[in-house]
Amino acid sequence: MPRKIFLFGLCVIALIFIVSEAIPEGMNIGGLVFRSPDYRKLLKKTETERYRDISEIIGFVDTLDIQIIHEVDTITDNDSIRLVLELELERMRAENPFHAFEFPDGQDTLLFPFFRLINNTQSRNAPIRVLHYGDSQIEADRITSAIRNYFQRNHGGRGIGFLPIVPIADVAITFQRNVSSGWRRFSILERGAERLETNNFGISGNFVRYFPANENDTVARIGILPYYDGYRNAQTFTDVRLFYGQSQFPLTAIVNRADTLTYSTRNTVSSARWRFEAPQNTFDLLLASSDMPDIYGIALDGERGVAVDNLPLRGSSGLDFSRIDTEQMRQMLRIMDVEMLILQFGANVLTAHSGNYDYYSRMFARQLQFLKSLKPGLAIIVVGVGDISQNTPDGYVSHPDVVRIRDVQKRAAFETGCVFWDLYEAMGGENSMPSWVFAQPPLAQRDFMHFTISGARIAGDLFCRALAAEYQKFTILAR
Repeated sequence: MPRKIFLFGLCVIALIFIVSEAIPEGMNIGGLVFRSPDYRKLLKKTETERYRDISEIIGFVDTLDIQIIHEVDTITDNDSIRLVLELELERMRAENPFHAFEFPDGQDTLLFPFFRLINNTQSRNAPIRVLHYGDSQIEADRITSAIRNYFQRNHGGRGIGFLPIVPIADVAITFQRNVSSGWRRFSILERGAERLETNNFGISGNFVRYFPANENDTVARIGILPYYDGYRNAQTFTDVRLFYGQSQFPLTAIVNRADTLTYSTRNTVSSARWRFEAPQNTFDLLLASSDMPDIYGIALDGERGVAVDNLPLRGSSGLDFSRIDTEQMRQMLRIMDVEMLILQFGANVLTAHSGNYDYYSRMFARQLQFLKSLKPGLAIIVVGVGDISQNTPDGYVSHPDVVRIRDVQKRAAFETGCVFWDLYEAMGGENSMPSWVFAQPPLAQRDFMHFTISGARIAGDLFCRALAAEYQKFTILAR
């Protein structure tokens, strides 16, 4: 019986082929217009699914712990400097193809002040900080981990950086937390958050409060456990800072079940600091107070170098920063030595607005202006939205609004004197996302929007290639 069904199917396919060849499309037979199925269209589907070739983009990526800064000889003649710069960038593109940063007209040295700072990190007693904000695309330290590794391997530093006490995502690829169940997380993105008596959310847009289970529950715990899937420089730390505020009562801290210390608190941001002679990979903190302060986060760093913080805001389109108390935000940027922000949003704009994104461009520019006003000389890099696919009868194609969002993000960046990096083009441009999804192993998830952990490391590496090219430009031009 199955054989008869198989033969019958072959006959039907053959009949379709014969009819399609013998009867022209649209022939009128007895008043009826005959439209035969076109087998060519059926076979053509595989053609339309030949998505963008990304082999050259990802083929040169090396996500291992290596230094990628290349030393060049000292030159003084201006013409020679320009020639050396062109040759050096050509060499870098040949070895590791990259999509360059873009700048407002006449402002291609915007990152030079930041590069001067990281060249002198060894003379400081605290690390310079880079804050990487984004939506769910960067959750669980994705993308950020590769950027952190670039900075720490080339400019010094160690540790995972600033961590909210209660993470937004359950998945971790660096450190794991072991915290008391009584901590409750508050976010600028939560419904009803505007009804809180405070907008002191801290630099991450989140803080936690401790709610004891009963009157005997007086001690809260914040524990950091090792999880060795990250880059090795981030796996240990020598400097720990706890950031807290909004309390008038002393705070008692027991560090690693050994040292007991008491700290004063105030309504503004306070911090407690612990330094270790030898690198640590775990940390245990017990806290007690008559009125537990709001906890903004804990930073695990080295004594100097560069710290890079992963600060995801799931569901955000990048328009929420001005909801954080201005003075608190300014104070935290200053006491944490923040010198650069990387902003990576856009995917959530796709579902909120359709077609015209001028409103988003204006609102995003206001956020950028707000952030720049918090600290003079603060460098900001805007990462444009990556490719996002939608399913069509002809296969997966780029959503038409992705380019529109990318363009208004670039416009807002340039209007406010910020650097722009085009992730959409860096990952291959139009119809490139399916190539990331169907790669082996997969580099993007089946929602055709988010990178996998492997893909995120590659995306981070692509960003670092562009950053390294700018640093090379700085080393050649700004001597």
